[in-house]
Amino acid sequence: MPYVFDLDRLQTLAASTAEGFAGAEPYPHAVFEDFLDPAAAAGLAQVFPKPEDRLAWDRFGAIGYEVKLGSSDEVRFPPALRRAIHDLNSGPFIRFLERLSGIDHLLPDPGLAGGGIHLSRRGDHLGIHADFNWHEGLQAHRRLNLLIYLSPHWQDGYGGELELWDTTGTRRVRTVEPLFNRAVVFTTRSDTFHGHPNPWAAPEGVYRQSIALYYYTTQRPADELREAHGTLYKGYNA
Repeated sequence: MPYVFDLDRLQTLAASTAEGFAGAEPYPHAVFEDFLDPAAAAGLAQVFPKPEDRLAWDRFGAIGYEVKLGSSDEVRFPPALRRAIHDLNSGPFIRFLERLSGIDHLLPDPGLAGGGIHLSRRGDHLGIHADFNWHEGLQAHRRLNLLIYLSPHWQDGYGGELELWDTTGTRRVRTVEPLFNRAVVFTTRSDTFHGHPNPWAAPEGVYRQSIALYYYTTQRPADELREAHGTLYKGYNA
C-alpha cells in the first residue's frame, strides 16, 4: 500500500523550500498546498470522527485559551486515519522533515502526546500560545509541529485561521487559512507563538478537522534551552 504522500514530491519540496523555511518570519515555517495524495486526503476527511462518535475525545474547555476536541487514542481511530499517522511518523517522512528544517536526529512521538487529531466545533478557538517544550516520556525536546487541515470547502467567514505571532507574543505576523489538504510545518521553541483565536464559525455540523503531529530531538541548541514548561499563553509568558 502506498504512503499517503508522494515521497518523490516531498523530496523535491524539501530541497526547494529549505532556504525559505529557515528564513521565514516570524520563525522558521513553511506552508504546503495539496500536501497528501488527493484521494487519501479525501478519504481521511470522509472518515474523520465527529464529536458524537465513540472516541476517547479529550475535551478542552478553557474559554479564551483553548476550546476544542482532541484525541491521541489511535486504537479508536478509523483504520485509514491510523495508517496516515503511522506514515507521517515513518522514517521516510522524518527524513523529509530533517531536510526541510535542517534539524537532524528527529524523533516521532508514537504516543501522540498533545497531538493526534483535533476538531473544532462552532465557537471553538485556541488562544495565542507557545507549546510545551519537553516530552517527559520521550525525554526529548519538542522541535517541530506538523498540522494538516482536513476540512473540505473552507471559505471566508468560517474562521479558525492559524495565526503566527512574533517571538514576543505581541504582534501577528502571518495568517494561514485552514484550506483543505494544506499543511503547515513550523519550529517549536518557547517563543514560537501561534494559535487560532478567531473562533470557528462554520454552520453547525461543519467542523475544523486537522491532524497534529510533533517531532523531537534528544538535544537542542544552547540558545533555545529553557526550563521544562507547559503551554505558555500570550500575556502569561514573562
